[in-house]
Parts: sequence; C-alpha cells; structure tokens
Amino acid sequence: MDKNILGFLEGQNKEISVLSKRMNLAYLDAIISGKVELYKKYEECALGVEEYFHNKKNFELIKKYLKENISNEIIKRQLELLYRTYLGSQGDIKLAKKIIEKSTEIEKKFNTFRANVDGKEYTDNQIKDVLRTETDSEKLKKFWEASKKQAEAVNKELIVLVELRNELAKSLGYKNYFEMSLDLNEQKEKDIDEIFSELYKKSEKAFSGIKNEIDEFLMKKYKVSEMKPWHYQDLFFQEAPKIYEINLDDYYKTDILEKAKKFYDAVGVDVRDILDKSDLYEKEGKYQHACCMDVDSEGDVRIVENVKNDEYWMKTTLHELGHGIYDKYMDFKLPFILRGYNHIFVTEAIALFFERNSNSLKFIKKFGDLKKIDEDEITKTTKKILQIEELVFLRWAQVMYYFEKELYKNPRQDLNKLWWEMVGKYQKLNFSRDKPDWASKIHFVSSPVYYQNYLLGKILVSQLKVYINKNILKKEKNNYYGDKRVGEYLKKNIFVQGKKVPWNILIENATGEKLTAKYFVKEFCE
Repeated sequence: MDKNILGFLEGQNKEISVLSKRMNLAYLDAIISGKVELYKKYEECALGVEEYFHNKKNFELIKKYLKENISNEIIKRQLELLYRTYLGSQGDIKLAKKIIEKSTEIEKKFNTFRANVDGKEYTDNQIKDVLRTETDSEKLKKFWEASKKQAEAVNKELIVLVELRNELAKSLGYKNYFEMSLDLNEQKEKDIDEIFSELYKKSEKAFSGIKNEIDEFLMKKYKVSEMKPWHYQDLFFQEAPKIYEINLDDYYKTDILEKAKKFYDAVGVDVRDILDKSDLYEKEGKYQHACCMDVDSEGDVRIVENVKNDEYWMKTTLHELGHGIYDKYMDFKLPFILRGYNHIFVTEAIALFFERNSNSLKFIKKFGDLKKIDEDEITKTTKKILQIEELVFLRWAQVMYYFEKELYKNPRQDLNKLWWEMVGKYQKLNFSRDKPDWASKIHFVSSPVYYQNYLLGKILVSQLKVYINKNILKKEKNNYYGDKRVGEYLKKNIFVQGKKVPWNILIENATGEKLTAKYFVKEFCE
C-alpha cells in the first residue's frame, strides 16, 4: 500500500473528527437555547467544514488514489466516501457560504416560532394537544392556521435557498439539488421511484378503506359534513388520528423515560448514559421537535426532546434512542470516516423498528401503565392502529418526496397549488387554499431530500422483523420483549459494520436478500 495514501487518510480522519465534533456541539447549543449568537457560532462551524471539503488539492489526490489498484477494502471504502463528500463541496465557496447562512437563518426562525392565537403564544406541543382534544371545528381551524403562519414568514426565503442549492448542484454537473443529494447519498431516483410507485399502487385499496373509516368517525365527532386539514388531529395528517375507544395515552401517564430504559435493557442495550447527557424537556426558544446527535463518534451520543407523558413522546423516545444505540454500539476501532450509521435510511429503520413498539400489547403489558384490560380487544385494536399509522405515513411520505422533487425542478412554479394537488392525490384530502402551507415543514430547510429515507426505513423494518423472527428467535410472530438476542443481532450485523460497505450490501448480508417492499406490503396492505 502506498504510504502516501495511508498518511493522507490518517490526516483526513483526524482533521474531520475535530471539525465534526465542533460543529455538532455548536448545533446542539443553538437548538437547545435558541440564542442568536449560538446559531451564528454554528453557522461559522458549518462554514469551516464546507471550506475544508472545498480543498481542490485534496479532491484531486482522492481521485488519483481511487485510480490505483487498491486491494484493501477498508482503505478503498474510505476514499470512495471521501470522494462523494468532497464532490458536494467543489462548487463556488461563496455560494456554499450563502447556502449555509440562508439555511441557518431560516432554521432559527422555525425553531423560535410560536403560534399566536388570540394574543397568546403556543408551543408545538400545545398546538398538537389542541388538535387532538378540541372538538369545536372553528377552534381547530384557528389553531391550525396559526401554526401555518410560520410558512408565511419563511416561504420566500426558502425558495431562494432552493435556488441557491440548485445553482450549486448545476455547477457540479447535476440537473438540480434533488438529483445531486440522492447521488451523493448512494441512491438513485429511478430505484426510489419504482419502490414508491409499487407502494402507491399496492396500498391504494387498503388506504382508501382506512381513509373512509377515519373520515366517517371524525365527521361524526366534529359534527361536520366535509373534512378539512384541521380535523385530522395533526398539522399534516402524517400521523394516524385517534378513532378507537382505546386511548394509548392512558398507558403512558407516568415516566416514559423509565419505561424506555427498561425496554432497551430487555433487548440487551443500555440507554442510561444517552439520556443522562440529553436535553429532554421544553424550554423557551428551544427546538420543538426531536433529534439524536452523535457528537464525536466516540461514544458521546445525545438526544433532544420536549418530553410529556403520552404515547406520542413514548414513541418518539423509543425512536430517538433507536438512533442513539446505533451510534453508541458502533465499532470504535474503525477509522473515523467509516464510523456511524451505514446510511441515513438504515438508522431510520432501526429507530422505526423500536418506535413501533409503543402501540403493541406486549410492550404495554410489560412496560405500560396497565391494570385490567381485554387482551383480545386491545390486540385487535392496536394491530389496526399500527396499520393505520403505517399507511397514513406511507401516503404522507409520498407527498413530501414527490413535492420536493418538483420543488427543485422548478421552485418558481405555483407551489401552493402543487402542494394541495399532491395532498389530494396521495392523502385523498380534497382541500386547497392559496397559502404557502408547504413551507411550514421544517424538513425542507434542515433535512432536504430526506423524506424518502423514512419510507425506505419502514420497508427495511418489515424485512428485519421477518428475518429476526424466522432466523434469530425461531418464531413466526414478533415477541422480542426481553430477548437479548435481538440486540446482539443488531449490534453484530448492523451497528458495528459502520460504513464498511454500501447500504445494499449491508442489507443483503444482514437479511439474506436485497431491500424489498414485499414484507411491508404483506404486513400492512393485504
């Protein structure tokens, strides 16, 4: 092996690890506090990372080394990943700085926004509570519209951001930023389109039936003859409305964090150190959603949440800790460049794999607040709830994916109209208004071209469940609440593998077959 390559990679691993940790800590400080000066510090760190990967001399060296006959797969894989990272930063550095500045500015507005209703400010948690519990249709509309006001504050800037991203992508030889993002993340638009098209067709009958059931229930509840977006108990109809007598919140009225600790103990992983370092409750100016951050790829893993004792935050906590254990149990002997989750959608799959448990009878019996229940009834109902949740999210993810694709194709088209056309097609929600409601989704700013990964993750969850049940637990039905073999399988076959191989090879090695939608379809669409 050429000593120059080894020396180059040693320097890259060391320098990137320092820059990454600095940026991650700055981001955490900013979103937890909401302070302008800390967002500015994060912006400076992000610019530093961008400038580092803009180095054209290093990029040329990487291209040169990749042409050599390298037999060591660990060395070769590091160079391949570095190539993609450097490629994304080879455009005009001034343009890259503009993108980071604009993105940080918009994200700060999102994170510090509070909906105003009749002179009183409401957090996202409070808005969600109103949408879930209020029965007055006019009040629901008022709160829904108040939350959407954040879109009017950012939509024009967001279009500018999209155009800046497109400009950068075109300078690197791509049609637009959407195409570039997929390529740099080892994904192909054609492959995703095929999977999404299959899921759309095969879920049509099941989703139509569920949508009718939801509408009938909610129209009676709200005493309306026509459904509007504010009637679905969620700002985007991305989560399933509560249409059954069983209220899962009743089972999570005490210390959901303790429940999460015990659950993860039962599958052979410890999350206490993650929770001890995390920021878990509401604060003024704080980021209102949830995320997981691997600070240094050396064991400092934290989550950010706004916890309440209910099923939503039980599910969310299981989800974020799923990301967390992936990062915690990586192989720290690997070079820094190869540490961490294999692909974005693979870590989403692990998070979703554990998230699903919050509405399972087995989980509720073992970890929830239960006294006396009709087990047959709750099993039947929770199974139906899970199907509704998965199909509702499936259709919502398609809205996001296809809308974002069109957004980057032409950001100056009538996006307000396009948004509601997408909502009508995929979610079967017939509504429209000439407002930039699409821009109220923070993912367009903070996680662009990302939503396909949630759905690919859900597909992989179903595939993993079938494999684990059949080959690890030797059972037909999932029953891993207390089985440490599940944790051991995930650690060995996914977590410690890091980024040593592309995602398609990782999945085939771990499950015996390539990524397939057939298990998701069988589980939720048939």
